[in-house]
Amino acid sequence: MKITDPTVRKILGLDEPPARNTVPYKGVMTFDHKTGGSIQVMSAESYERNKKYYIPNGPRSCVKNFMKG
Repeated sequence: MKITDPTVRKILGLDEPPARNTVPYKGVMTFDHKTGGSIQVMSAESYERNKKYYIPNGPRSCVKNFMKG
């Protein structure tokens, strides 16, 4: 079925592309307890300001441990 009425097409949003998020987001995994973590979502500016406080606890995989050594 082809909809040709411009009013109906406008109501259904057929001619307008979907809204797109142009703001880049960054995230950090935070662990309150050993059973699960959560993601802290930040804007790119906030992440750049705060990334010096996030210190990694070493390599994250056995492949990196093997490649490093």
